[in-house]
Amino acid sequence: MKGISLLKLDIKNISRDFILMVLLPVPIFLALLLKFGLPQLIPLVSEWVNLNSFTPLILIFLIIMGPLLTGMVSGLMLVDEGDENVVPAIAVTPLGRKGYIMYRLTSPFVWTFLILLPVPYLSGLAEINYLIYIPIILIASLGAPFEALFIAVLAKNKIEAMAMGKISGILFIAPFISWFAPAPWKFLGGIFPGFWVAESYFTVLQGGGILFPAYITAGIFINSLFFYLLLKRYNLRAV
Repeated sequence: MKGISLLKLDIKNISRDFILMVLLPVPIFLALLLKFGLPQLIPLVSEWVNLNSFTPLILIFLIIMGPLLTGMVSGLMLVDEGDENVVPAIAVTPLGRKGYIMYRLTSPFVWTFLILLPVPYLSGLAEINYLIYIPIILIASLGAPFEALFIAVLAKNKIEAMAMGKISGILFIAPFISWFAPAPWKFLGGIFPGFWVAESYFTVLQGGGILFPAYITAGIFINSLFFYLLLKRYNLRAV
């Protein structure tokens, strides 16, 4: 019930902040824009580039954008509530500090997963097998709590939090490493959690489905490792 109360409060607070309200559904907006805009753009640029051959890369770009934006919103809220000493106040309630942190990190994961589910259909970029797609967006969604903790650990105020959110945009390089870099050098990009999201999808398209479980496992491992290290740092900072 306490988690429901926090959710209601979050909805109220986000609805008052135009930037946060716009960030959360961006992948859906972009998917719809691509569905109607990309078919018009393809013939216009066909003389220089075949955009049809890049649709897998565009889809993965959309998928990775989801956790980055959702995680940024959650990270901004963690920093903002830290400035307002919300955590000590919640610590003495039945929810407790652990319950608060669990909610703050679980909610962006769940939202990201739900908002990414319809992206292939809405964008028209791929007719995807959801038995393959669901594990991919599960590891992608793990990037949301990672992003939230990254911001909360490194930022001291909301201005720094916004800056950290922009810096984390470097994670967008992950699918490009997977797509363009040759093996085995591309696996140096494995330090980026989003790399395994891209590699899992691309390897299925290339007929390397036997490697799919290994790449999903690697994605879970690297996300879990960073999550553990950041959570440990966050807990030490909050003491």
